[in-house]
Amino acid sequence: MRFFRLAFVAVFSIAAALPSPSGAQSDSVFPPLRAVDRANFDTTCAPCNDFFGYVNGGWYKRTQIPARYMMTGVDRDVQDRTEALLKSILERSVAEGPEARDPTTKRLAIFYGTCMDSARADREGYQPIRADLGRISGIRSRPELAAALGDLQRIGVDVGIPFYVAPDFRNSDIQFLHLYQGGIGLPDRDMYLLPDSSQAAIRAQYLAHVGRMLSLIEVPATDRAAAKVLALETALAKGAFRAEDIRDASKTDHRMSMAQLQALGKEMDWTAFFRAAGAPPVTNLNVAAPSEVQALDSLVRAAPLDDWKTYLRWQLASAAAPYLSTPFQKEDLEFRKIVFGETELKPRWQRCLDATDASIGEALGQAYVKVTFPPAAKARMKAMIRNLREAMRDRISALDWMSDSTKAAAQQKLSALVAKIGYPDQWRDYSRLHLAQGPFVRNVFAATAVETQRVLAQVYKPVDRSEWGMTPPTFNAYNNPTFNEIVFPAGILQPPVFDPSADDAVNYGATGATIGHEMTHGFDDQGRKFDAKGNLRNWWASKDSAEFEARSDVIVKQYNAYIAIDTFHVNGKLTLGENIADIGGLMIAHDAWRRSLAGKPEPPPIDGFTSEQRFFISYAAFWRDKMRPETERTLVISNPHSSIRWRVNGVVGHLPEFAKAFHCQASDSIPRSPAQRMQIW
Repeated sequence: MRFFRLAFVAVFSIAAALPSPSGAQSDSVFPPLRAVDRANFDTTCAPCNDFFGYVNGGWYKRTQIPARYMMTGVDRDVQDRTEALLKSILERSVAEGPEARDPTTKRLAIFYGTCMDSARADREGYQPIRADLGRISGIRSRPELAAALGDLQRIGVDVGIPFYVAPDFRNSDIQFLHLYQGGIGLPDRDMYLLPDSSQAAIRAQYLAHVGRMLSLIEVPATDRAAAKVLALETALAKGAFRAEDIRDASKTDHRMSMAQLQALGKEMDWTAFFRAAGAPPVTNLNVAAPSEVQALDSLVRAAPLDDWKTYLRWQLASAAAPYLSTPFQKEDLEFRKIVFGETELKPRWQRCLDATDASIGEALGQAYVKVTFPPAAKARMKAMIRNLREAMRDRISALDWMSDSTKAAAQQKLSALVAKIGYPDQWRDYSRLHLAQGPFVRNVFAATAVETQRVLAQVYKPVDRSEWGMTPPTFNAYNNPTFNEIVFPAGILQPPVFDPSADDAVNYGATGATIGHEMTHGFDDQGRKFDAKGNLRNWWASKDSAEFEARSDVIVKQYNAYIAIDTFHVNGKLTLGENIADIGGLMIAHDAWRRSLAGKPEPPPIDGFTSEQRFFISYAAFWRDKMRPETERTLVISNPHSSIRWRVNGVVGHLPEFAKAFHCQASDSIPRSPAQRMQIW
């Protein structure tokens, strides 16, 4: 994955060129993308001391991040092409109109069309959410507050404490209800609590932003009201788990009955909360962060109802702001400026496209894959996954520190791993979603409510393992440990991450490394806790588990030493899973590539680079990205991925083949001695 994605990017290609909005081939608008491009190099950087700079430094120095984005690079290049195609699909849908015969086209036409109606949005201001605000004003008791929290969660407003539906940690064949943590406006609890000056400045800017947003919905005394919101969110943040703990499945496994939940959170009417959210009768559930339930409960007991109403108004306005009038959209941009450094709104068509994909993405995906994803792409992806699986199988067999019983269980899990490629076999049914030509925000809330109803109806029922957690156009991929699966949407399967015209070294360096990354996630510090069926179960011999922890600590210490930005160091514990997957993925990809050359002559140099060099250059080029310092500071606190530069320089040194390919010396900073290398998978 790049940064905000759930797992890590897996890659492949679509060979077909993508049409521009006018229908012309996109190559006339977007130049071809190459993984190995000397124009991006900075040869003043020594590859053995700064490999990221050597491969990407020229591009990095000359590139300015567009004002409307938090980062740019490979992600942006690929998404520009994808969005051009999606825009043309949506514009054709609108041209056919809401009277289109095809229900998917009709649905897209109404949703995207109402979003594009900026005149109506500006004319109506916050009128589309006035009724919701009225219901908040009408809250008179704690049970009514609990019901309001559930009702707002139902339409996608993150208030109080969120929930989600996913397999039972202990029985992955059954869908289960999980309470998570949330209800705060800033991206991470530490942004409320860290005392350093940079976070204090963010909190001051955030406080002013909350006040301005409240003024747009005519809340009086906004300075005092905003202070109440910040105080309530800070109290919730104090009860939340740290980022490195919330990603630990063993720390978030707290199965409870409803009676136990009610005893944990005595003042909160949980029955009213779940009923308003649309859940079936809840008998038992998992509570990820009991401490946040207790924090919420203390606030339900002690915070005045008027403070709660102010908080609910703010959260509703914040959630609706991107879909309301221009003043709301500009104020929403101010928030993104605070935490990510963006200073310009995306064009309206782009924002509407994002909203369509987020709300009815499988409807959009059906049209997308008809144009972009030929069967040959899926076949080639399957072949590469087979090669990577066999390479990992060999590495497990060769481990000298793991007992035979644990090896056998690991091999069983690897054999059971499912790979989903491109798009779902069965498309999501949107027939229950009724869209109107009215205010766009109501269509967004309607789509969210239908999706909430759909997933809550699955609670305590058999898991449908054919479901996808991402939409087909998404530039992303993921590993789902409870399904024991790796998933590659069609949106990620295109150049330059995979180039049909490139040599195998290039494709294995990028595509292979990221497929290997996803596989390794199933065996990282958290993935290893799930068995072949996706159950949270210890299948490790105790000696092997202790040895894994000791070997992982080498990686924690390595990344703790890296500076992300300013005085902020990478959090080696928070990023451990991604770092293990980065390193393991590259190792497995290199093994698979060399296996593919068995019995063949060594490939000749291309553009002055040997095939070994091109393998590593392709990997580094995959990370050709640049982000704003505001984004970097936010991510180092909240995101389980290391900084871009360290996802290259911190990884390649673990492979002795890298040092050999670039003639590195012992005094160089990137190559790692045998004792410093990851020796896990």
